[in-house]
Amino acid sequence: MLAEVNKILEAFALNVISEAKNNLSNKGNANGEIYNSLDYNISEVSDNIELDFKATNYATFYDKGVQGAAPSKMPSNSLKRYNKAPMSPYKFGTGSGKKGGLREGISKWVDRKPIKGRDPKTGRFITQKSAKYLITRSIYLTGLQASNFFSAPFNKYTRELETDLEDALGRDIKLAFESVDSSNDLIIIIS
Repeated sequence: MLAEVNKILEAFALNVISEAKNNLSNKGNANGEIYNSLDYNISEVSDNIELDFKATNYATFYDKGVQGAAPSKMPSNSLKRYNKAPMSPYKFGTGSGKKGGLREGISKWVDRKPIKGRDPKTGRFITQKSAKYLITRSIYLTGLQASNFFSAPFNKYTRELETDLEDALGRDIKLAFESVDSSNDLIIIIS
């Protein structure tokens, strides 16, 4: 493997993950499933060096957001009757997700958090079942806002990556030439 190129890719991956975890911490998600799942792998496949970022499946939805199925179906007195992620490639209501998956996820989340909803008219607490229903309905209809916790640092560090990789490849080639005995032939194929 090209040692200098590998160092640049490793630094890039560590910077992206570190800043992504920082972003999650700032949003109160430091101990969550996404935070703990962030990782990377650098490998040589055929004649290529590949950098793969890894995270739980939910991470991409949290990063890019999810369009709501029908924001206009929210109650007329609701403050959030707009699509929270209009540019997201993902959308609720397409039928491609796990049946009941959102409801199940929200139910677990509400059970972990000490959420106590109140009826705005009476001021009385509502049941956990009602809170789960109202939160799930709101998310399903209006979507999830994009957090860009991963995209922002990835894009930030990618700007410098091409130049850094070119410099590193030059150093690797120079090292390869210096390590070759003058009596041997050196063939370098870069694809």
